Amino acid sequence: MKLQLTKTKTIEIGGGRRRLSDVVGVDLFSGVDGGCPAVRLAEKKGALHVIAAGLVPPPANALPESWEQASKSCTWSLPQHFQSPHAALAVSSAALFVGQTTLEAFKADFSAGSHRQDEAGGGTADASKSKRIGIRRTNKPAAESAPAQTATAAQPTASTAAIEPGVPISNGGTRFVMKKMPIDGDFVMEATIPEYQLLWLSRLLPEGRRPTAASIQPRTSALAASILRQSAFAAAGGNAIALFVEDSLVHIAGYRGGDLVLWRTCRGAPGRIGIFDAVRKGLGLDAEMVESVLNDALIDPRPVLEPIVAPIVDELAVSRDYLADKLRLESPAAFVFGLPAGAGYFSAIAEERAHMKLAAPEVFDGIEGEAPKGAEAVTYAGALGAALALMGEEADA
Repeated sequence: MKLQLTKTKTIEIGGGRRRLSDVVGVDLFSGVDGGCPAVRLAEKKGALHVIAAGLVPPPANALPESWEQASKSCTWSLPQHFQSPHAALAVSSAALFVGQTTLEAFKADFSAGSHRQDEAGGGTADASKSKRIGIRRTNKPAAESAPAQTATAAQPTASTAAIEPGVPISNGGTRFVMKKMPIDGDFVMEATIPEYQLLWLSRLLPEGRRPTAASIQPRTSALAASILRQSAFAAAGGNAIALFVEDSLVHIAGYRGGDLVLWRTCRGAPGRIGIFDAVRKGLGLDAEMVESVLNDALIDPRPVLEPIVAPIVDELAVSRDYLADKLRLESPAAFVFGLPAGAGYFSAIAEERAHMKLAAPEVFDGIEGEAPKGAEAVTYAGALGAALALMGEEADA
């Protein structure tokens, strides 16, 4: 999904035109202590290798929340071993939205000139009136969400007639882009971001030195791409359903033949922090003991976990049934990602309630080279997915 800034400068949400063989993915503003997770990948003789993985110092300034703050742009340098030719930035922002919607709903939001916030942004949640299966939308009135219109921020009002899949377009200070999903109906994946944040991000890694920013992606869409080189995913022919557990959100993704055909956010699910905190309080543990308890069998956390995990599993079963009934996708492989501990309990509860066994592959499974493993690897899923999304497309020559 390309985001065209000017006639000569292009930033994308997950895409390009010449296959790239050396890319660094960086996870920005995701709240990781110690820096920004970064992964450099290179294609060598048909195999994908991890060249470097680690935390890099963050940009000097925070992501702007207004046009006035956007003027405080900064350039950013990565350590030498991360200086590949191209960079893919996975971005977390309360003002950035990515999600599954319908073309009609996308056009309505575009006409209003407002951008929707991801559920992490807090906004006012409204149930969708479309035929989607429980996909949640968050909206703010244009007067609240659009930046003050200044000479810098002013945008002409654009017609919905100009909307084409994959072609970015601006309205009301917001950049919109959507991509048709490879399924029947008018379902699309939508991404929106304020122009001032996009402009600021595009200046972080300027052209003329390594790396150059070639892609800006919402972190959630980067997570959806992190599965693409998994050995188990390939073995299933790219037919899968997956849980992605973030700090405060849980997403469900469905894939058919390697293509994303479903994206949902579980309503009310607490995410990784809430799950671990419930175990800590319910069992009277110190915070540092939670992971070890979830990784061994000395203490049974099921009485505390089940009330939290069961609704997530029920949402997963609804999604599986939708994939089977509407998309004729029977018995897809089932995965859970993002849990540094406790994946076995998720799988056990899913098997009991929905007859689904959730595998929990290593984040870097299917990729060669020295890479983080276990709980540490969870930190790098966004950076890995951003790099894979860019490498999986073609980029400008």
